[in-house]
Amino acid sequence: MTIKEEDIILEQYKLYVDTAEKVSDRRQSSNNFYLTLNSVLLAFTGFLTSLNFEFWHIIIAVAGICISFLWFLSITSFRKLNSGKFQILHKLEEKLPIKLFKDEWDCLGKGKKVSKYIKLSLVEQGVPFVFMLLYAIIIILMFLK
Repeated sequence: MTIKEEDIILEQYKLYVDTAEKVSDRRQSSNNFYLTLNSVLLAFTGFLTSLNFEFWHIIIAVAGICISFLWFLSITSFRKLNSGKFQILHKLEEKLPIKLFKDEWDCLGKGKKVSKYIKLSLVEQGVPFVFMLLYAIIIILMFLK
């Protein structure tokens, strides 16, 4: 490989690392949006309790379950997009002297269960399920009244 080819690969690598970071930023913004939306819905449900609008609890809870499910799908999509980006980064690293991302992934056991590392996306996906559970409890309580 010539010096010019190495420079091109390094520039492509830098650019691709930047796009992976931007996906992570978008993912965080998305999570903030869904967390805020769910928090507002739960707060509004509490407000409706003081006004005795019980029928609306069920509608808001069903909407909350749908929103939380969309949040879960969003996290899954971002995880797959990032996985693809890191596979490309690993391929680019084969042409570089040091393979930082690949070596880090290897040190973490490649996300397998035998490692002590837990993929953050798996932890992240638990949050929408907690909200879904809360909404389900609201629905159950409304039917038990």
